[in-house]
Amino acid sequence: MTYLEALLLAVIQGLTEFLPISSSAHLILLSEFMGSTQNLFYDVSLHLGTLIAVCIYFRADLMDIIYSVVRFKSLSRNLLLKQLIISCMPTLLIGFIFIDLIDSHLRTSFIIAITTILFGLVLYLSTFTKPKKTRVDEITLSDSLIIGLSQAIALIPGTSRSGITISAGLFLGLDNKTASKFSFLMAVPTIGAIALYQLLSTDISYLINYFDINILGLTVSFIIAYVTIDFFIKFINRIGFLPFIIYRIILGLALFSMIL
Repeated sequence: MTYLEALLLAVIQGLTEFLPISSSAHLILLSEFMGSTQNLFYDVSLHLGTLIAVCIYFRADLMDIIYSVVRFKSLSRNLLLKQLIISCMPTLLIGFIFIDLIDSHLRTSFIIAITTILFGLVLYLSTFTKPKKTRVDEITLSDSLIIGLSQAIALIPGTSRSGITISAGLFLGLDNKTASKFSFLMAVPTIGAIALYQLLSTDISYLINYFDINILGLTVSFIIAYVTIDFFIKFINRIGFLPFIIYRIILGLALFSMIL
């Protein structure tokens, strides 16, 4: 992997991880276009970069969780912690069972074309639901489970983890900003688990031999992801989801035109 390829992949990861357009799809398509083979440890670096970004951006919420756990010596006293635990379990369980099947059969341009359009339309339909909840603490534990089940679908490339969880949140009556914030907070345990799994599955010697490339990927993905989160949270009520929906449909149709 060249420095240019590493830089492009890091920019794409940081930009698309939190936008409802699927980071996995864009990384797969970009790697195919460049003809590069992406090492698993570089994936770890990219995920760590975006994980650090979301942790720092929502540090107040996460520190409140830590303070609650330390103070009460319990995992059940903090509502947000219970919401995040419940919401991440379906993805971790289903991912553990079906990861080999997904990697072997679903990481194709044809699948990405289908899911990009299909779940773009799902996001479009979700925007017609009238918002009734404007704060994360109004999300019930059953809401968290439903959003978590939807997140498991994002194991299929092209679905978009943020896109499908935001869609589920909107269907459940969350407003744009609340659905987006909860989706991003869900990324903490989910991306953390993914990065840990990848770290345990790869050869640690790659970190030593390609330390500079991995640091580049982590740093760039962190910066881009942080800026993207900040922009999205501040302006989503103004810009809405239509630009992302249109982009998904255009991308999906373009992929179909190249495949068929």
